[in-house]
Amino acid sequence: MRSFTNGLERIRDMATLCRAYLGMQCFWGAESSFAKLDGVMKTRVGYAGGTTQSPNYENIGDHTEITEVQFDDQIVSYERILDWFWEHHNPTDQHKKQYQSAILYVDDTQKRIAEESLKNVQEKYGQQKVETYVKKLEHFYQAEDYHQKYWLRCQRALFTKLSLTDQEVVDSTLATKVNAFLAGFDNFDVLKNLAAAYHLSDDTTKLIEEIARSGGVPGACH
Repeated sequence: MRSFTNGLERIRDMATLCRAYLGMQCFWGAESSFAKLDGVMKTRVGYAGGTTQSPNYENIGDHTEITEVQFDDQIVSYERILDWFWEHHNPTDQHKKQYQSAILYVDDTQKRIAEESLKNVQEKYGQQKVETYVKKLEHFYQAEDYHQKYWLRCQRALFTKLSLTDQEVVDSTLATKVNAFLAGFDNFDVLKNLAAAYHLSDDTTKLIEEIARSGGVPGACH
């Protein structure tokens, strides 16, 4: 399998990245959680799974909060991403549609894997119903800028140091991985590689590490 550092060489070619669409309750925590996986290069949050046209946070309609996970399948498989999904929330919890557990597949291969995965998880829980729904992704509506990489946006001093535009916050691997560290990610080899790849200053790298070692942003749902 390729490493995270090797994967950085591939991120400019969007065609090399696969996509998974998952609802794991609050998308602030889900986004930072998936970003901790080696091979996940980019994330963004939005609304999907329903029929309401042009939803937003104030009018989400019948959609669910969804995280788009862009990943290098030479490093991490779709199956592993689903394993992480099940491991990092309780799929038997009952929530309104906005926060419901969800897997939205993009093709027949993902559909087969998702349905088999759901079947296995339901067997594990026995009589306790798994509330996760599985359906085809029809449209993903990107959420407002203030929801993207939420824990990074909460750290105003660091956010200013990184000098990222709103589009770069959405699109960059740098923002994706830093957001994970701000939610307590503690693989500092990844941080070292990230700092080298993006020429982060020693002060900036140290600040990210200090926040990560403290457990991340207080109250972060991760």
